[in-house]
Amino acid sequence: MRILIVRPGAIGDTLLTLPVIQALKAGYEQPSITLVGNAAVLPLAAATGIVDHVSNYESSQWSELFSRRGITTPSLQAQLQAVDLAICWLRDSDGIVANNLRKTGVREVITAPGRPAPGQRVHIMTYLAQTIGITLSQAQMSAGLPAFFPPSPASERQLIAIHPGSGGASKCWPVGNFAAVITALWRREIPVLLLGGPADESRLAELQKLLPTPPNPALLYNLRNAPLLEVAQHLSGCRGYLGNDAGITHLAALLGVPTLALFGPSDPAIWSPQGPAVCILHSPILGNLSGIVIMQELESLCL
Repeated sequence: MRILIVRPGAIGDTLLTLPVIQALKAGYEQPSITLVGNAAVLPLAAATGIVDHVSNYESSQWSELFSRRGITTPSLQAQLQAVDLAICWLRDSDGIVANNLRKTGVREVITAPGRPAPGQRVHIMTYLAQTIGITLSQAQMSAGLPAFFPPSPASERQLIAIHPGSGGASKCWPVGNFAAVITALWRREIPVLLLGGPADESRLAELQKLLPTPPNPALLYNLRNAPLLEVAQHLSGCRGYLGNDAGITHLAALLGVPTLALFGPSDPAIWSPQGPAVCILHSPILGNLSGIVIMQELESLCL
């Protein structure tokens, strides 16, 4: 059974799709699954073994899915002719994508929007599973990703990972609050792994200005702009994680790291991280979440 899955979207969108693909895969004998999606997530998706082949959705060949002239690239035509089932989680209101896939010889095509309709408060994993006719149990949703890294060194198992950024400013807990939490952890001689990507540079610079010099250099580790697979490798052994509603938060949860996720304007009923040890604090105005509450939750979760 050859299955093609087309899932555009941000890092978090793609990560939350992996358990759904895992459940789908379990329903077939020796399926071969190709994931077309966010390039940043693809190496990690392949490393888990959940998918067998990957392709960057931004590659020009996939734009032909939306072409009214149909799919004309010979190599893509040949690839699609071997597909038994194509699942496309994207908007196809006029049916062009589905029609183009069927014309190339794909046996079965399912298309559905990549997220629930406005006002439909169902978790994204549940929603995606429903669109392809399967039901995810809570155990399947929270099981996380299969182990695909060797055990981490003892030094990393003491770290609390913190990612202060997100895709939008309104989704970020104030930088000063993160500085206060890091300082409180240092007082307890708990080392911190500070994570950041290209979009987080200004927040990280502001955070560095607010932080005192760590009492011990070994209390602060930085990991900036690293590939997602490398981030996952460092995260997988941490004793805990604190972050906003962001892709790295979903990654930590799926890796089984005890995860404290801070939610503001986005709805955790739809977008909450899933994993075996996740705590969510939600306030429409993130600044209303106090550092004292955060430290209390970290204490019960992983300290």
